[in-house]
Amino acid sequence: MAKHEKMKRVINLSFIRTVVVISAIILPAQIYAQDLKFAVHADPVISWMASDESEYTSKGVKAGVDAGLDVLYFFADNYAFSSGISLISAGGRQSTVHDHTLVFTNFTQVVPAGAEMKYNLQYMNIPAGIRLQTNQVGYLTYFTDLGFDIRVLIKSTIDLPAFFIEQENAGNEVYGMNAGWHAGAGLEYELGIDLSLIAGLSYARDFFDITRDLEDAGQTGDRAGLRMVRITLGIKF
Repeated sequence: MAKHEKMKRVINLSFIRTVVVISAIILPAQIYAQDLKFAVHADPVISWMASDESEYTSKGVKAGVDAGLDVLYFFADNYAFSSGISLISAGGRQSTVHDHTLVFTNFTQVVPAGAEMKYNLQYMNIPAGIRLQTNQVGYLTYFTDLGFDIRVLIKSTIDLPAFFIEQENAGNEVYGMNAGWHAGAGLEYELGIDLSLIAGLSYARDFFDITRDLEDAGQTGDRAGLRMVRITLGIKF
């Protein structure tokens, strides 16, 4: 447990340092580069896990949040490269049609068929995409954003309500990295002081498996990807 806590502190410090370095570089750059724009956002997230095997059944969605900083580089009037960094809290709930053995750090647990397993996942997310927007009409500008995401796992836990187990370390059960794609659309409302309010909706989907499918524990192999719907809420400056 001490080793896990030490690793978590190292990861959290690395994330904070990354944010500080990016902020130190891009914030002064705004003074000189009119083509750069920035936005901070805190987006409510609805996520779930979807498997390609009938062995696993989704038990519903999980609420979370995606908060961070976006960077837009406009290479033409209405076209920009989009990137940034954010911290995503997501996950999903699923069950199996047969008994399922979960391997935690200090013990294993046999989960009966049909019992819920709730995955709680936190990722550092780095997107890379293209943003297309309309000319401003009145105070409004409409946009779309399409691209890819790299996600690094910060923390993973599993809840087992049937056994009153909560926030149990799931490092053995979940891969440390993933990648996916996103597509979204929204609008900006110009406030007239070089600030805009942003609202929109986006969908994201994983390319790769979340769960490790441990053969030694008799787990059925599948590809369980994360799906996310995000309500975009932010401020652009």
